[in-house]
Amino acid sequence: MELARRAVTLVRSFRRLPSLAIRTLRKCLPLVPICLLLLIVLSLWMTLNEINRKVTLLASSSVLSEPETNAVNFLDQGFYSQHQILRTKLRTTATCPPKSIILLILVSSNVGNFERRQLIRKTWGADHSIESKWKTVFLMGKNNIEREMENATAEARVFGDIIQSDYQEHFWNMSYKVAMGFEWAVKYCNFYFILKADDDVFVNTLGLVNFLSKHTTPMSKLYTGNIMVGSPVLRNGRYGVTPEEYNETVYKPYCSGGGYILSRDVVEKFLWYFDVLRPLKIDDAYIGILAAKAGVKVTHNEHFRMYENKCEYRETTLVQHPARGDCVIMLYHRMIGWKSKMKQNE
Repeated sequence: MELARRAVTLVRSFRRLPSLAIRTLRKCLPLVPICLLLLIVLSLWMTLNEINRKVTLLASSSVLSEPETNAVNFLDQGFYSQHQILRTKLRTTATCPPKSIILLILVSSNVGNFERRQLIRKTWGADHSIESKWKTVFLMGKNNIEREMENATAEARVFGDIIQSDYQEHFWNMSYKVAMGFEWAVKYCNFYFILKADDDVFVNTLGLVNFLSKHTTPMSKLYTGNIMVGSPVLRNGRYGVTPEEYNETVYKPYCSGGGYILSRDVVEKFLWYFDVLRPLKIDDAYIGILAAKAGVKVTHNEHFRMYENKCEYRETTLVQHPARGDCVIMLYHRMIGWKSKMKQNE
């Protein structure tokens, strides 16, 4: 009898299951719109996150990121393996022509030096020929002046010739800036030679391209400019380095940083030595140390005029430092006039 009673109870329970399920479903119905809304919000968030990731990738030059650094930290860190020194956020709109160019000009510039960059764009930095022979880009860091940073972002969009990294603008970070420019150049440009220049120089680009195109100019192992030999290592002041940074009394021969030429193979060699040689506050002297380590001979070129304050045009001058403002405009017009004169004599 007990078993029969339990069997009847079990059967009745099964009969009540449909009504129980219906009551439970009715209680859950008000939650369905909320669940759907949550699913929609989640899906939208994932989509926006993916778009933001792609935009971030497009806005960089695929160089890996590294925490922000200032001049002191940069000098303390030194260079690491696998080009880790350049693993920093890189914002650039600069591109190179699809075909090989003879000369890539890398101009070190400060974020706030818009007028200098604009003067270069309007004069010696612009290549108006049908087939580009040279390309000019500007190397910049960042500063803490919000307006200047915003202007630099707009400037990059308009002109498409700026390579900007996230390290602080500082005189002692110049080696870092040059290293960034060299790696970008090798990775993204087809060029035969690099001119590394400052933004307060005049470059006779027509004469320089002509010089580099001559069969007498070596296509490899070239590091030339205004050579500095036996320069003493200073221990104090703006140009001072400590014995821990460089334990020598004189620097290796190097070219003045106002402007010097490197062939592509030399630039590629330097990329490897960036990893093992600690950077110096003095960027041009550092390049000389790299050259010595890489077995690259530094040669003097008398047509690179440095530390001359007299604004005087000479047809044979290839790079003149310093040169600013009206002096650059005058030298540029003389260069263009010289070109027209040469065409008339042909």
